Amino acid sequence: MTEGSGPLLDDLLAALERASSKSQPLLQDPSQVDSELGRDLLDVICMQFLAIGEALKRFERHWPGLLQAEFPSVDWRGAMGFRDVIADQYFDLDSEQVLLICEQSLPQLIAAVRALRQRQ
Repeated sequence: MTEGSGPLLDDLLAALERASSKSQPLLQDPSQVDSELGRDLLDVICMQFLAIGEALKRFERHWPGLLQAEFPSVDWRGAMGFRDVIADQYFDLDSEQVLLICEQSLPQLIAAVRALRQRQ
């Protein structure tokens, strides 16, 4: 079904987990967003979301519709689109919105990608 997708899923999972890990200090203390460290963490998180979006788009090109069919409750289109938002509107990003996505969407994305990877 997804023969050959292992390396792409591994890269995708690594980016998802890195974004999740780097968001934890900011989720625990959102006031850190205004510090140098907080801005650095947001930069890392956004870079990972760029990688996540690109990996999801690549996966979708090779295995069209599979993600949505297997995990219909996950907002795959939103995850792919967030990459475009970051790339096109970086200086207008709302850090609260980025952290909300980290808190509410990343766990579901990570679980789905892990499940897909385990099927390999």
